[in-house]
Amino acid sequence: MLIKKEDSKKFSIPGGTDGWLYPSNLQSDQTIAYVEMDGVYPEKGYSINDVCTETFFIVEGNLTIYIDDEVYELEKGDVIIVLPGKKYNTRGKAKIIDFITPSWEKNNNQIIQ
Repeated sequence: MLIKKEDSKKFSIPGGTDGWLYPSNLQSDQTIAYVEMDGVYPEKGYSINDVCTETFFIVEGNLTIYIDDEVYELEKGDVIIVLPGKKYNTRGKAKIIDFITPSWEKNNNQIIQ
């Protein structure tokens, strides 16, 4: 299955996050997003996924990610996996490929304070 960039959907999130969400594969078991970040996500509080696992691959730059009570410093070439039910917050300037399984559904993610 080939997905061209022009088939992706551009998004912007307050706090300095822009990206492209690519269509899910035919089985709807994975979505891929390319993210360019220069700031913080979410702008306030934490993000938490009800069912999705997010695997971040750092293409360029540096990223600090807070997962529950742990802090991780990431740089180019690093990978981190955020499991469902874990609250997280990201900060930094980086380009990221985000592998999301199962496929991304907005109603499966919430921002908490």
